[in-house]
Amino acid sequence: MAYFQGTFEKRCMTTGAPTELSFITTTFSIIFTIVNIPGNLLVIIAVVLDPYKNLRTPFNYLMANLAMADLIVGTVTDPLSVYIHLKEGIDEKLHKKEIQALHMSYFISCTASVLSLATLAIERYLAVRNPHNYRNRFTTKRVLATTAIIWLISLSLPFVYFEVGYITYAFIFANTGIVFAITITILTYSLMFRTFQQRTGNAIINNHNGNEKKSMDEITPRSDQSQTAAAWERKVTKMFLCVLVALLCCYGPSTIFIYIMSFCESCDCTTLHWFRDLQFLFVIANSSVNFFCYALRSRRFRNAFWYIFRMKRIESPEPISQSGARSTQSSNDTRI
Repeated sequence: MAYFQGTFEKRCMTTGAPTELSFITTTFSIIFTIVNIPGNLLVIIAVVLDPYKNLRTPFNYLMANLAMADLIVGTVTDPLSVYIHLKEGIDEKLHKKEIQALHMSYFISCTASVLSLATLAIERYLAVRNPHNYRNRFTTKRVLATTAIIWLISLSLPFVYFEVGYITYAFIFANTGIVFAITITILTYSLMFRTFQQRTGNAIINNHNGNEKKSMDEITPRSDQSQTAAAWERKVTKMFLCVLVALLCCYGPSTIFIYIMSFCESCDCTTLHWFRDLQFLFVIANSSVNFFCYALRSRRFRNAFWYIFRMKRIESPEPISQSGARSTQSSNDTRI
């Protein structure tokens, strides 16, 4: 572990970051603060108010938990980043506790965000794999217990940082947290998509075999309703896929930068300072884009946002299920 620390903190902390880098980091931190807070706050308020009684589902509770983790970035980590990097840019002395406060808020929120995304991936897989037993297994109490465990881990694990230092803990986090969560998320989504394809194929086959003697008037409506429900389910998974892609695009480069900072002994201090700030900016950027990847693309969340702003606009109706009522698939298993 001392090897990782020696590469940057023991060799380059005394040299200070380039002035232009400090101001660039300050500028991006301000932008992320402005973008982050309204979006994530809206998600939380929408789930709490639930004006149209269609947002309080296990998936959306977990999305609200993700929004809470992202909101901590916007209200604590981003402003601290502005304060510290601005002081760094004007060559004002930084106190150790100020830097530690930034690092702790960064690690706590990032840990909660990654664990929330991994839990969301598992929830989606269970919802598609076994929708009939999903509601019994993934109850609200279990979701709340899961979120409590997420925050317990997120609030306790980062204290290791005080023992090993920033670069070493960032390296540990990249390998045990980010890589683990990304791997779990990708595998879960692959299994979920495969299950969805199999279930759709079987449904078509069963519908054809069971109704081959019925008239076309009886078959066509049922088939149309099945296709509508399937289309809605695909839409949910595609929106969640956008969240996963955003995670990969932000955390992937950040992990690479952390590896370079940990192993590149030939890199000069200016280069290492750039890598330090870039890996930080990529991660906090992810907390600002999740709102646009999912909530803003969800019809139910948009309707809730209209209500919050007292502009009671209702968009197109829900898809119709095979029974002719509002889709139970969307209202119970894949409600977003």
